[in-house]
Amino acid sequence: MTTADWTLLSLHLAAMLFTALVLGQAARRIGIPAVVGEIAGGLLLGPTILGRLAPEVHAWLFPAAGPVASARTAIARVGMLFFIVTIGLDISLAEFRRIGRRALSVGTIGTLVPLVLGFVMCYVFPDVIGVTRKDLFATALFMGSILSLSANPVIARILMDMGLFKSEIGRTIMSATLVDDLVGWGLFAVILAEFAPHATAPGQGVAILAAVFLFVGGILLAGRFLLPPVMDWVHRTMPQPSSLISCIVLLALLGAAGSEHLGLHSFLGAFVVGIALADVHRTYPRPFEAIGEFSYAVFTPVFFVSMAIGADFIAGFEPWLVALVTAVAFLGKICGVFLGGRLAGMDSRQSLAVGCGLNARGILGIVMAAAAYDAALIDLRLFVACVLMCVVTTMAAGPALSLILGRHALPPEAA
Repeated sequence: MTTADWTLLSLHLAAMLFTALVLGQAARRIGIPAVVGEIAGGLLLGPTILGRLAPEVHAWLFPAAGPVASARTAIARVGMLFFIVTIGLDISLAEFRRIGRRALSVGTIGTLVPLVLGFVMCYVFPDVIGVTRKDLFATALFMGSILSLSANPVIARILMDMGLFKSEIGRTIMSATLVDDLVGWGLFAVILAEFAPHATAPGQGVAILAAVFLFVGGILLAGRFLLPPVMDWVHRTMPQPSSLISCIVLLALLGAAGSEHLGLHSFLGAFVVGIALADVHRTYPRPFEAIGEFSYAVFTPVFFVSMAIGADFIAGFEPWLVALVTAVAFLGKICGVFLGGRLAGMDSRQSLAVGCGLNARGILGIVMAAAAYDAALIDLRLFVACVLMCVVTTMAAGPALSLILGRHALPPEAA
């Protein structure tokens, strides 16, 4: 990068962080999670608004391609990995066993129902979707996978903003996202390998799924037996807390690299690493607090602004297609989670609240849609519809939780 590129990148990130702080605080003042204002900041700075009102300024400050755009994406994504490690810390294996039946019921049924509805939607409305008979099966599988997804970094931020992250509902939601993301990203990895125009490993779908579950199981076993003694040794023999911080970041990057290599999103690997480090966190909390506070204050606002800054939500917009995809997304996830919660013994209000929380697809859904568009699995119309669905479900999650639970049901720090 040149000196001019570095200057522009600094201004670029400063504008994003300033907008996130202002609109995030405005969102809090009117009683909704800050993440809603931060996403609105992406719409304001992106091609949707600034690109139309001041195209020259937008083209200079937020170039669509080149080293500055690539650096912004990398900084936001790598920084978010560290935040995701810290949100996995409250979901230890012991915690998962304690609420395992509930989380598995909510996660499994809440994943299968939208998956089936997304698949069926393409066969019932092929003309609205705009898919040919030849590509119908692959497109239907993709829609099932993206509608089954829940975005754990977005959901965690919403729960933190509302003071619900450590509540029973918050723990259930975050535990269930592990099931959602494993199924959604695992299926998507198979789709890319088997059905994309440039399929990477045709005929290897079962092997890919097996590798996914071995990868996750291996990280969790390492967290149970290997990582605590290794971190104890690091704590005894190296300067602290810097050495433990370095080791945590190293493990997050390795987990991210492994999950990305398998065709999953890097965030899933970092999330599982966080779960594996839960026992270490209880012994040595200070390094995790340092990572969490900085990433929450700096990287997450930039990340959520970046969700909407790269897409033009007017180009390629077809109202009927957007309405169909968004309606099926709401119906499938909320109804599926509600059914799973009721079967697990939760009451109707809790089940509905968990369903609304898990309904946020966030940046993970946008990333999946972008990957499918780049692989020529979907066209521009369907890509825009999927991105808008992700933004709408994310912005609706916090207000819906507040409405369902009521302010009297929130913890004191949230109320």
